[in-house]
Amino acid sequence: MKKKILGVVCLTALLFTQKIAAQDSDSANTLVSETKTPQISAAEPNQSSSDVISAVSKSSATSTEIPSSSTTSTEQSTPPSRTSRALNKTITTQAMYRLYNTNSGEHFYTANLVEAQQVINAGWNYEGIGWYAPVSGDPVYRVYNPQAGDHHYTLSSYEKDSLVKLGWRYEGIGWYSDTKKKVKLYRAYNPSAKSGSHNYTANLNEQRQLISMGWQDEGIAWYGSDIKPSEDKNQQPVQTYLPNQWYTVNGEKRHTDQKSNWMTGFQWISAKVYYFDQSGNMKKNTTVTDRGNTYRLNADGILTSGDSRIEKAIASGMTKVGKSPYVLGGGRTPASIAANHFDCSSFVYWMYQQAGVSLGNQSSTTTWTQRNLGTAVAFSKIKRGDIFMMNNIGHVGLYLGGGYFIQSSPNAKYSTVYGGQAQPNLTHSSYDYNGVYYGGVGVSKLSDVLSKDPADGKHWVTYKTWEQIQDNVVRRLVK
Repeated sequence: MKKKILGVVCLTALLFTQKIAAQDSDSANTLVSETKTPQISAAEPNQSSSDVISAVSKSSATSTEIPSSSTTSTEQSTPPSRTSRALNKTITTQAMYRLYNTNSGEHFYTANLVEAQQVINAGWNYEGIGWYAPVSGDPVYRVYNPQAGDHHYTLSSYEKDSLVKLGWRYEGIGWYSDTKKKVKLYRAYNPSAKSGSHNYTANLNEQRQLISMGWQDEGIAWYGSDIKPSEDKNQQPVQTYLPNQWYTVNGEKRHTDQKSNWMTGFQWISAKVYYFDQSGNMKKNTTVTDRGNTYRLNADGILTSGDSRIEKAIASGMTKVGKSPYVLGGGRTPASIAANHFDCSSFVYWMYQQAGVSLGNQSSTTTWTQRNLGTAVAFSKIKRGDIFMMNNIGHVGLYLGGGYFIQSSPNAKYSTVYGGQAQPNLTHSSYDYNGVYYGGVGVSKLSDVLSKDPADGKHWVTYKTWEQIQDNVVRRLVK
C-alpha cells in the first residue's frame, strides 16, 4: 500500500477484529476471527509470499479454462432473484462491496458496510457490489500483508496457513462461498504487481481482459450466490471524495480539487498537464487546443509537446519543484547549482541545458540576454516550451501549456497538485515587497494573482495576475 493508504489498511484490519454493535448471529457483517494472535515465522530463503500464493493456487483454486469470447455467461446475463424459500425459510445472502485504491492498484472486498464506508472515506473508489455471498457455506479466509499493505482471499486453509507462516496476518473469515456453486468468482494474478497482485471478479469479460493484458488465469476462487439479499442486507455505502485525489467514476478517471469538486479544463497534477471535460472526465488518446496550438493527450491523458528536448527540459525543471528556494543571483556556479539555488533566468538556462540546448554564457545569463534568443512569437500563440518575459523584462518563465508555467520566483506556488504552499525566501528582490513573499521553483497559472498576502496591503502585486504583467516578449527556443 502506498504511504497515505498504509494507515487505512491497518484501520480496516482493526475494524475487522472489532465487534459491530447491534448485529445478530445472522448478520451479513459478522466476521469470524481467531482469538489467538497467529505466530509469525521468518520466510524461507528464496521463497516469497507471491511464490506461495501462486503455487498453492494451482492446487486450491478450481481449474477452469476461460471460455471463448463468443460464449455467453449465464451468471452475468441472468439477474438474481431477491429471495428463495425452502420449507418456508427465507435464504439470505449479503452484498459484497468492491473498492479500489488508485494509488496502490489494490481491490478490496468486504461484506461489512461500516468498513466499506470507512475505506471510502479514506479515499478509495467504491465500484459497487461485486457479487452476493451466502451467509453460510465454505469459508473464504482473509489475510493481510503488513509489508506490501494489501489483502489476499482464499478458500484454501493451506494457502492461508502458508501465508501466515511467511508473515501475513490472519484476519478471519471474510465471507462464505456458495456450496451450490451458482456464480463463479474468477481469480487472476499479476506477477509484476507489488500490491494488488490478485483480482477477483464475477465478470467473465473482466477476467478475459486481464488475461489478455498479461495476468495469469488462476481459475475459480470461490462461488457467489444467485439470490439477491433482502433490502436490509443490500444497503449501499455512500461514495465520498477527498480533495486532490484521483477517482474512477463510471469507468472514467476524474480528479478532485482542493474543495473536493471535480476538476475541469486544463489542470496541472503531479508535474503533468491534463485536460478534463465539463463533466470532469479526463481525456486521453485525443488532441486538445490551447492558444491556437494543438497538443496530443497520450494514453495516460498527459499533454505533451511532441519534442523530446522540450519534454526533457520540463521534466528536469519539475525535479526542482518544491526543492529549490529562490536566490537572486543563484544558479550560475557549480556550487550554487548543487545547492539548488536559482533565480528566474538561471533556472530557465539550467532546464534547457539539461536538454542539450545552450542559451549562451551561463555565468552571465539574465532575462535581458534571453529576450533575444530563438524566434519571436506573439503571446497569443505561446506554446509548451516557449519562454516569456514579465514585469518589464524583469522576470522569465517557461510555458507548460493549459495556462500553466514553471518558474523560479519569490512567490511561485508548488505542490504535487497545483495550489500548494511555498517556502520562505533566502534573499530579497524587487518582487519581495515588504520582505514577506514566499517562493522558489514552482508552477503557477497565468491567471493567478501574484500575491494574496495581507501584509502586502494595496500593492499592485495583490491584484495583478501574471498574464497582466507579461511583456508580449515570447521566445521559441526549440522549433
